[in-house]
Amino acid sequence: MVLANHARDLNGGLLLAIGEKITDKHILAFKAWGITEVEIDSYEDENGIVEGQSSEINVESIPTQVREELDELFRYTDRRHPAIEELIELCILKKMKSH
Repeated sequence: MVLANHARDLNGGLLLAIGEKITDKHILAFKAWGITEVEIDSYEDENGIVEGQSSEINVESIPTQVREELDELFRYTDRRHPAIEELIELCILKKMKSH
């Protein structure tokens, strides 16, 4: 994973700079400093494929089966909420890779 913004401790000290790749050691340091989350710019999956946060999905390219699965999964949510929109997009990307 690559940082989208500087990771700072609770006093504002720099722990890891923007654009740096996050390692397991960094995650341990974040936990030690009480940092529970950081903003990720991109990540590398298990196959070495790098993806950015701002991937645009063409709705017409989503297979019907994937749309139906996600419709069922998110049937009780407000799909206009930004967090839900992001979660749905991540689910679509993951399911598209598996199809």
